[in-house]
Amino acid sequence: MKKGRILCFSLAAISVLAVGAAWAQGKQGIFRAANPPWVLAGQTATVKLIGQDLTAKEIRFQDGRIAAKVVKVGPAAAKNDEEKKLGNTAVEAEVTVPADLRPGLYPFQFIPESGPPVDGKLLIDVNAPEVEEKEPNGSLKAPQSLPLGSVTVVGKLDGDGSDVFQVQGKAGETWRFEVFARRLNAATKLEAVLRLRDPRMAPVRTVVDQGQDCAIEYKLPVDGLYLIEVFDGDNKSAADLTYRLAVRRL
Repeated sequence: MKKGRILCFSLAAISVLAVGAAWAQGKQGIFRAANPPWVLAGQTATVKLIGQDLTAKEIRFQDGRIAAKVVKVGPAAAKNDEEKKLGNTAVEAEVTVPADLRPGLYPFQFIPESGPPVDGKLLIDVNAPEVEEKEPNGSLKAPQSLPLGSVTVVGKLDGDGSDVFQVQGKAGETWRFEVFARRLNAATKLEAVLRLRDPRMAPVRTVVDQGQDCAIEYKLPVDGLYLIEVFDGDNKSAADLTYRLAVRRL
């Protein structure tokens, strides 16, 4: 199913740009990515926070329930040109997340020895069962039905270049649909587009990756079957256009 290129700005992303801090040389710090891209609720994980000219004596989350400890600050050690674009510095941090946090982006700040802080956001996620994307699922009238509740789809945009999934929702529920491609492989050629359709198949939200993946968070107005489409903004189709789709009922 062919799609035209959509020039729509992504509403969300795991990797968030932030500008504000200066380190010892007076350079402006920029946060660009986290590796791994998320931390699971109820766990403690070591995360590399990557950017340009970052420094931090402390990492402070806006939500005081999330604790973070700086382990070390050093070179980013990029392995390829795409990773080099993320920046020259990696701040390694130990992040502890309580079990009752819902999935989403949580703001934090790098607090330097001197100068203003640098803002960033980190994705908090939850454990969810994984399902494989299965063809044929490229039609609005024949989507792949997903299990009830939160689930993670492991897929690739081959075949006709569009994957369509169906979820059962109820009025008043808030759902988050988020694609991971660039955050898992900085060299990917996939420019993912997400489109959410209501039970009448009318589109209600569309977002496109503009270098940082994309996500939709939406409160359902009515009961029914909702469709989420995944496709490439440039109509590409290939076996190496892999992605993970996080479907979360919040």
